[in-house]
Amino acid sequence: MNKRFYLARLTIVGTLIATPVFGAHIREFQTTRLSSTAGAGVASILSTEAAILNPATSVFFEGNSASYQSYTTSLREKNTLRDTNNDSFAKQNRSQGLFLSDGSSGVKGGAAYIQQNENRFHRQRMVLHGASSLGPKSAMGVTYNYIQDENPKTVRDRHQSHHQLGLGMIHFVDEQTILGLVLTDPTRTTPGEERLLAGFQYQLAPRFVIIGDVGARYTKSFSENYLWRAGLQVNIFSDFFIRGGQFYDKITQSKGTGWGASWIGPRFGVEFAQKISDYYGKSGYVYKNEKLVDTSLSAIMKF
Repeated sequence: MNKRFYLARLTIVGTLIATPVFGAHIREFQTTRLSSTAGAGVASILSTEAAILNPATSVFFEGNSASYQSYTTSLREKNTLRDTNNDSFAKQNRSQGLFLSDGSSGVKGGAAYIQQNENRFHRQRMVLHGASSLGPKSAMGVTYNYIQDENPKTVRDRHQSHHQLGLGMIHFVDEQTILGLVLTDPTRTTPGEERLLAGFQYQLAPRFVIIGDVGARYTKSFSENYLWRAGLQVNIFSDFFIRGGQFYDKITQSKGTGWGASWIGPRFGVEFAQKISDYYGKSGYVYKNEKLVDTSLSAIMKF
């Protein structure tokens, strides 16, 4: 009897140790700019990112722009259990998106097409967003996402489609301070992706900006489903920026840092960023002590 109990206990413990941490959802898409600040930017006035974060920021741009965003995901500090379990890390981990912004009309906005291939998950996402002014210092925007997911063969209901909405608001408190608010998936069509985010941006000095976001999965207990992101930006020359950031996300049970640099000229810009994520729970698809590294590049054209 004791021998049977001992063997059963060894089997259970061995299974827990050898089981990789695996996620049921693909991670959120982040542009190069957002990766550099570890995702922070709800209250930042960003043209490309209005499609995936706060659509209200579109109001404060004139003219049109096009942007191509791409990042690859690699593994750092591979756990030896991967070889033991014959569970190789998927090599085709690449995400990319094309973003178009129109700031020439009364209702400003844009469109985007995003593809994500990550750990045998595949997502296609088509985005339309628009925003309108609520006064000289405030704006409100709406985002519509049509999402098509193709999950790995081991996942039930491999093919799924979702119609996801998002709402955003922005307000200038003064010349140095901006506040933002974002509600993602209020109709809860994509389980697990509903979020309520609030953020600020403060210009501490003429060339130094600090950024902060807090949020939660509002359908669950806040103490177990919250996140925060913090970043800073330094303007070295007139067109050159360096950024850094840190995040802690209890929803996905991950934490990490980001950094990057960009050159944004009058008509053309290029950006580079790297984001390093450490998963400490059972919400990612990595093993214990492994880290995901997202290396991102983007090109922006204004016209």
